Amino acid sequence: MEHNPLRDLIRLLGSVFVFAVSIQLLLLLVYYFLFKHAGINPIDFISLYKYSPFAGKIFLGISSIATFILPAWYMQVNNAGATSYFQTQKTNFWQYITVLFILVSFMPAMSLIAHLNREMELPALFSGIEAWMRKEEMRMEEITKIVVLDSTISGLLMNLVIMAVIPAVGEELIFRGCLQRIFGKWIASPHVCIWLVAIIFSAIHMQFYGFLPRMLIGALFGYLYFWSKNIYVPIFAHFLNNASVTVMAFIYSGDGKSYEEMTAFEYDTSDIYVASLILTSIFVLIYYKVSKRITNGKELD
Repeated sequence: MEHNPLRDLIRLLGSVFVFAVSIQLLLLLVYYFLFKHAGINPIDFISLYKYSPFAGKIFLGISSIATFILPAWYMQVNNAGATSYFQTQKTNFWQYITVLFILVSFMPAMSLIAHLNREMELPALFSGIEAWMRKEEMRMEEITKIVVLDSTISGLLMNLVIMAVIPAVGEELIFRGCLQRIFGKWIASPHVCIWLVAIIFSAIHMQFYGFLPRMLIGALFGYLYFWSKNIYVPIFAHFLNNASVTVMAFIYSGDGKSYEEMTAFEYDTSDIYVASLILTSIFVLIYYKVSKRITNGKELD
């Protein structure tokens, strides 16, 4: 028995609101009593992260679980016999290897796209909106800087959990698992559905100067799931993507380098970007072919 997609969407949004708001309010209340002696207002996230990076990381991790993992779990356990949100069809070792090659080969092109997005300027008519967007971007960048720049092994392990494991599991369950399936009942074209979810995925992060690369990576995750019909594949890809940044920040921090040095952009020759796009396209095509053979019951030799 299939559910009504509108009802499913309302249930999903309602569960996200209830879990996220209730658990975050509880956590803020706990933090208020823990840090009131220091005059720290937990609602002022930057001051909280600066005063206690550990407490900030705990807040970030629990918030991600409440916003993504718990609502996805709720949707699945209350599915009432309908088709599972999270497909787990058989996969092949080479699919995961190809995913790694896709992400590595796309890095130069993605870096260029991210730089061009950061350089974006809106027309003067929207100067107020642009000022707000840049303010939000700087606020999120300040928090990210505090969280990821940790040169200790314990800090690296904690960052991998809260920056890579939890987001990879939670965001893929919600966006590729729940939303992609719900929208798929409304929208005949899977491509429109995948790109719509990718746009929402990028917009929900509220980091507009990273919108394009995040949208593209979201679309990639969508196609990985659509072709493999296995939610573990985009989770794996999402983890690799986030973990690579986390490990890079650990290395830079250990070398005494700043966040600005880590995110600095230098143009490569056009050949590098062309090669990046060509190789990415080849590996995506290989992934598509491998996935189709497996989903059609024709295991590769």
